[in-house]
Amino acid sequence: MSLKTIVVPYDFSACAMDALQVAAKIARLSGAVIDVVHVYEQMSDFRVENQKLRDEIEAKLEQVPHLPFLQGLELKKFMLRQIGLTEMFKNERIAEADLIVMGTHGATGLRGIVGSNTQRIVRLAPMPVLTIKHHIEDLQLRDVVFASNFSNADVEKFDAFKPLLDLFDTKLHLLKVNTPKLFERSEDSHRAMDAFIQRNGLTKFTATIYNDLTIEEGILNFARSIDADLVAMATHGRTGFFHVVNGSLTEDIVNRTNFPVLSVKL
Repeated sequence: MSLKTIVVPYDFSACAMDALQVAAKIARLSGAVIDVVHVYEQMSDFRVENQKLRDEIEAKLEQVPHLPFLQGLELKKFMLRQIGLTEMFKNERIAEADLIVMGTHGATGLRGIVGSNTQRIVRLAPMPVLTIKHHIEDLQLRDVVFASNFSNADVEKFDAFKPLLDLFDTKLHLLKVNTPKLFERSEDSHRAMDAFIQRNGLTKFTATIYNDLTIEEGILNFARSIDADLVAMATHGRTGFFHVVNGSLTEDIVNRTNFPVLSVKL
């Protein structure tokens, strides 16, 4: 597997620019094409004022390839009209992309099309989604946390992360969080983690069983303790991360942390 197409939802905000710069670094390492997608939901007709606004958007999109950090990269621009951002997967090209890189303002400051829709994209996207919370001058993935319960489904979905992680000299930190409500014997957890390590032939890794009050707090506390560059995790769509947990843990992590989160839907 390799990264061939990276989609960046783009609303001309600083947040979207941060995501585009990260996508550029990944594209430079992988040779992938970047698809910059602007969604214009409000265009219900072609009145003069709407035509003028569309022309302004297209003029702005024309300037995107001239950004200094995109020089030398292959980039395509799309403006999708009369659909919501979460409907963009109806577009065949976007639906077949290998990765989405998306900005988010988190729970405390959802602004613009990109920020307010990030959680829904995380739930719906058929491909991995990399959410970017702040400006990253030069993306490096030296220490990556893979938070999992190491079930068969989670283990299989790790394959979707490999094309990105393989671009970097990554040390993978395997993490199983134990909580009072979701307790598993260390012996069982170690057995599942060992099987994962063998399956993937890992040589540069740590394996940790971490005790905390909630899975969310455990992931965040562990990631902060090692100064992680990224947290990777599978999400069960609308039913949450570990299927026995209500709500979506992935969305909570995206909202509460400042480091990038790489997620894929089970």
